Amino acid sequence: MSDALNLGWSSARARSRLSAYRAALGFNILLEFVIGVACLTAPDFVSHALGAPPPSPSGWMRGWGALLILVAALYLPGLQNPLRSRYANIVGIVGRVWTALVWFCVGGGLIWLGVFDLAFALVLAWLFYRYCVSELMSRP
Repeated sequence: MSDALNLGWSSARARSRLSAYRAALGFNILLEFVIGVACLTAPDFVSHALGAPPPSPSGWMRGWGALLILVAALYLPGLQNPLRSRYANIVGIVGRVWTALVWFCVGGGLIWLGVFDLAFALVLAWLFYRYCVSELMSRP
């Protein structure tokens, strides 16, 4: 196999893995944004959907929604150029694991949020690792 053919194949694999990582991260950002907007506009509905007691006062649920929207916005540089913004991606993955542990400790209906965060942390970590390795292998 010639070097040009091998590099072309490696570059194609890196682009494919980049698109898979971007799709997963973009879907996660979209979900966090939607949940954040729902928390801001309908905090009672969100707490009922999670099986939690109605927020009293509802300000903490709205504050959490605003923070989710902020976090989703902070992930955008990692979506645009994951390799250049790898610090933001790694911190985001570790932050999702930490948040999942917090939700598991809180318990109740919030365990589903822990499952959500842990599942996305594992998927994103795996996809990001695969992308980084294939990107490094595509460079001579």
